[in-house]
Amino acid sequence: MKLEINKKYLSGLIAKTELHAGGLFFCILYHNCLKFFENGKVELTKKVFDAFRPMDENDIRYLENYKIVGKYSFNDRGYLVCEFEELFLTFTGLTTENDPTIIPFFIYDHRLLNRWSEVYKCSKEV
Repeated sequence: MKLEINKKYLSGLIAKTELHAGGLFFCILYHNCLKFFENGKVELTKKVFDAFRPMDENDIRYLENYKIVGKYSFNDRGYLVCEFEELFLTFTGLTTENDPTIIPFFIYDHRLLNRWSEVYKCSKEV
């Protein structure tokens, strides 16, 4: 598996929404971002795509300043494993055969015993 070092991998769009009793709809669209470094470190950040109806400007700043550093390695099957101990999360992924810039991840939350999937695509931006 070939990993692009010092480039961002972006998840699909995610929405942070609120719907208040008065019927007001608030929303910020963003991506999760993974960036890999040669030293085995990986950063998880967030990139605001569209803050078209934020409930609070602090929500935008929180997303723009979010950064968690973890470590990555490859297991005995050749799968990419990213550990974010601070969040109790493990991402396990593998590039697709048709497009090696796409990495689907199985994500496991060790604290809440929750699991889900996210897909990341290598971005041209650094």
